[in-house]
Amino acid sequence: MTISKMRYLELLDNVEQWAKDRSLDTVEARTQYTKLIEEQGELGLAMMKDNVNGDSGVKDSLGDYQVTLIIYCLIRGIDLKTEIANEGRFWTEYDYLAQKHKEEGTFDVNKVFAYLVYSSSRMIAAYNRGRSIQLEHLSAERILEDLHEIATEYNTTLEETLEMAYNEIKDRKGKMIDGVFVKEADLHE
Repeated sequence: MTISKMRYLELLDNVEQWAKDRSLDTVEARTQYTKLIEEQGELGLAMMKDNVNGDSGVKDSLGDYQVTLIIYCLIRGIDLKTEIANEGRFWTEYDYLAQKHKEEGTFDVNKVFAYLVYSSSRMIAAYNRGRSIQLEHLSAERILEDLHEIATEYNTTLEETLEMAYNEIKDRKGKMIDGVFVKEADLHE
């Protein structure tokens, strides 16, 4: 196992435990999906504004998106850990294609974002229609592939951005209100 894969699995475990400690693994999947879409919107806005490192920038949003996806998968019983442990960083499988498209001048990170939107929509559609969990699992995999391509375009990695996000939330406190975790700072506003 490579160090980065081991670190990613460790971070994934940490995020899952953080979610369990706050009972986020018990919320309705659609509620968590709403958070996922919120992070997707922030990512799109950061890309549009070319805000890479700032608050709600691309790097920040990539990490937050992964956190919400990991929690969604936890709620739905989608086991990304086993796949990553068995197959490695499966989201890097198509790096050669992205590189080829960059060399040809046909790579467009905005199209990758559009695929991300499609994949997340496909994931919740499978859930809403009671389809096989495998369809949601495949969508979650595709989401990670899209996030990886976006991260690469912005000179970062999924590991780096997930670590940033985890370090930001690990000591966060709050409470559940109507099935939504509200961070302590937002409770006092």
